[in-house]
Amino acid sequence: MERKPEKYIGYWINKVERTMKNIHDKRFQEYGITLSQGSLLHQLWHKDGLTQTEMQERLKLRGASVSGLVDALIKKGLIVRKQDNEDARYKRLYLTEKGRTIEDKTIGLLMELDEEIMEGFDQEEKDMLICWMRKLYSNLEKLDK
Repeated sequence: MERKPEKYIGYWINKVERTMKNIHDKRFQEYGITLSQGSLLHQLWHKDGLTQTEMQERLKLRGASVSGLVDALIKKGLIVRKQDNEDARYKRLYLTEKGRTIEDKTIGLLMELDEEIMEGFDQEEKDMLICWMRKLYSNLEKLDK
């Protein structure tokens, strides 16, 4: 029995994810960030002052990965690390003014890309695809526990 990878959903999810990441990275180059760095910034745009541990949980990344992203964003002047005022054991991540200024531009890029990749889909198909992706994600989360 021949097993062709293109007959399996995992093959296509992986292919789509890698291609999307490459496109995001190319478009974010203008702002000097990668998609992964943008994901971390996105969390702070919604809730400034998160700890690295909270960031790990939200992004579902290992500590070393988050550390690397944080260090790169600090070096670029987009975030700062400050000691927690109430508990000195914790360090919190905060946006700098420079980090705040790229929010609208990068969100605009994401929305533009979303429109481009959904070209040719009607609203019902878009809704269905999102529904299926949520179900897949839910199933994967169960397996990940």
